[in-house]
Amino acid sequence: MSEVWMVDAVIAQSIDIATPLQEVWSVLIDRNKGLIWRSADFDTDWLPGSTIGITAYIGHKSYKDKGRVLEVTQPSVLAYEFLPRVSGLPDVPESYSRVTFRLTPIASGTRLNVEHTVPPSPVRRGKGFEIGPESGEKHVAFYWRSTLPLLRDLIEERLSPALQMTIAAETSARGS
Repeated sequence: MSEVWMVDAVIAQSIDIATPLQEVWSVLIDRNKGLIWRSADFDTDWLPGSTIGITAYIGHKSYKDKGRVLEVTQPSVLAYEFLPRVSGLPDVPESYSRVTFRLTPIASGTRLNVEHTVPPSPVRRGKGFEIGPESGEKHVAFYWRSTLPLLRDLIEERLSPALQMTIAAETSARGS
């Protein structure tokens, strides 16, 4: 009998932001701004070892996740792990995703690199669909492709159509 070993996927993306390192860092850890670019509320003090209570918003639904701050080296590295409930994975250490932000000064401002480690998703089937082990990886890759430009636009104060829609949706969802 042979065993199949599934390995975590690592999604790595980056974006250049035309503002100094400290301004990018400030937005990464700002709870209210996180509601806009993450579409999630991160309740934490951003100290290593601290817990993170995450409320993610998708439309008018919210999902509660939990996590822990792993590393804080201001203003260059921020890392945390979390268990996304939507993954369907059990609450064991190997089910947690890890996100690491690395900020590097560049001539035009700051380069933000994000690395997101994603465990394989369980296979789920329903009427007319099947979600495979790569579904989490694909979702995370899509998430960062769309989220990093929102974050850049928010920091640079570019009122792009995507950012305007996100701000309007966040305001509407929370009745602000």
